[in-house]
Amino acid sequence: MKLPRVLGLAALASLLACAPAARRPVAANASAPRWFGSTALPPGNVLRFNLGAEPETYDPDLAVGQPDGRVARMLFEGLTREDPQTLEPLPGEAYRWEISGDGRTYTFHLRPGIRWTDGRPVTAEDFRWSWIRLLEPKTTSRYASFLFAVTNAEAFNKGDVKDERAVGLAAPDDSTLIVRLDQPVPYFLYLCQFYSCLPVPRRTVERFGNRWTLPANIVGNGAFTLTYWRQNNRFEFAKNPAYWDAASVHLDRVVGYTIDDLNTSFNLYKAGVIDWCPSGYFPSSFIPYVRGYADYHHGDYQGVYFYTMCVKRPPIDNVWVRRALNAAVDREAIAQDLLKGSRRAWGDFVPTGYPGYENPPGLRFDPAYARQCLTRAGYPGGKGFPRGISILINTSEDNRRIAEAVQAMWKRELGIDVAIQNEEWGSYLQTVTALKYDVARRSWLGDYLDPNTFLACYVTGDGNNRSGWGDPRYDAMIRAAAKELDAKRRFAILRGAEALLLADGPVIPVYHYSTNELVKPYVRGIYQTPLDVHPLTHVWIDRDWRRGPPPVASASPPAPRSKAITRRAAAREKVR
Repeated sequence: MKLPRVLGLAALASLLACAPAARRPVAANASAPRWFGSTALPPGNVLRFNLGAEPETYDPDLAVGQPDGRVARMLFEGLTREDPQTLEPLPGEAYRWEISGDGRTYTFHLRPGIRWTDGRPVTAEDFRWSWIRLLEPKTTSRYASFLFAVTNAEAFNKGDVKDERAVGLAAPDDSTLIVRLDQPVPYFLYLCQFYSCLPVPRRTVERFGNRWTLPANIVGNGAFTLTYWRQNNRFEFAKNPAYWDAASVHLDRVVGYTIDDLNTSFNLYKAGVIDWCPSGYFPSSFIPYVRGYADYHHGDYQGVYFYTMCVKRPPIDNVWVRRALNAAVDREAIAQDLLKGSRRAWGDFVPTGYPGYENPPGLRFDPAYARQCLTRAGYPGGKGFPRGISILINTSEDNRRIAEAVQAMWKRELGIDVAIQNEEWGSYLQTVTALKYDVARRSWLGDYLDPNTFLACYVTGDGNNRSGWGDPRYDAMIRAAAKELDAKRRFAILRGAEALLLADGPVIPVYHYSTNELVKPYVRGIYQTPLDVHPLTHVWIDRDWRRGPPPVASASPPAPRSKAITRRAAAREKVR
């Protein structure tokens, strides 16, 4: 569908919403799949999708949100990259590596001939400098802790070590990066592919400062380049012909629309304006309607929707108030009634999906206990509870509906009144980071396949904590788990940390995330993954999709792993 230039996405979606509903396609036989909305192929070899809210930034060292990461992953590539189906680390900018016998030294060997989009070679020094920039106190990265396992990295980030040469990162030549860790990290190769550990071009960053990511300035090393950006409208990307694996990149262009209104996103998918509506980007209330269509995909993944409480502000600073608010939330009603069974009620902070890890008993709806806790806090029946307390949400229909449900539960069970405060994504992040809220909607999606990706967030002072909460007992358990080599004992320590966080901490878990996405039948190579991460490198548009069912492996075959990977590195990858 070709759109008039003057017709914006929101306006188009409004017109579509007022138009008669698209008829369901008539199947030739009862077993034929049914598709939701238009199945007209896009013009050209292009993928169009909803990127979500406008990214706060896509500078890898500063990025934090899911939209931020999606853009960063398209423009940059790390030492390792994700398998599109399993997210297992595959060779990326490094084509092989060795791991020392004690698991504390990684030696990465970069591919020959890899280049930035300005033609300069990508070197080991680029990675060393980028990781130092992530750790620099002045960068104020909320993901600096990702590299704290590197020798002296945490001390450097906190200013206790001033000399960057004391950090366990070395580039003895252009193609070799040596990383020294204080202790083994079972998931270190996963960290290397996360967007915070992607390289950035030093010369460009130093020349343009905070304007280095603008389309006219940005230099990348990933599979795509940024060709166009219009704020609160869209990003446009083109295939990078200089990318080392360009032969495996089948899309010529990708368009990511920044649509945070879920109804708009849903209507644009139905009309065929976008080809992929990622999980969480259409209203949960519509799930019963689309559940029977073949382009609806559903499944669990490692993510938790929760509320965080700012313990620096009374009365939230009282642990008994926090316990009362937790016990007065009916998670089952939210998951089953409000969200139509599209999510699982969840009372833990760590989701499922980590073999060998057993969650502690989760928080549950217990109105009588909630009232006892509020009385113990000094507010029997809600009497004397301060007014002006609010729930902060970012703009989303589902966020608003859940907040209204929690607001009603706290009024009914505890006799307290709270308001709802709505802010756009950028303002919301700033408010939460500055601790200028009482209770705020948050979510956390696993960054790598280990429970630590959730629990490390609430270490005192961590950039992703954003609650003001800290407990020396909790911090000690997270540190002890990092040094424990026995997997069973390590998970037992993390289980104890999670139990402490649930009992005394600032989190109110609500539901376990599930993927609920819509993918057009001609789009190949987008799989359900444990972390809801979808590399677009091997996605393609199947223009002959009507001739038969999708192939068993709908993405083009990934490039084979280099035979130069050492036996030890290959063994590590298979274990994962």
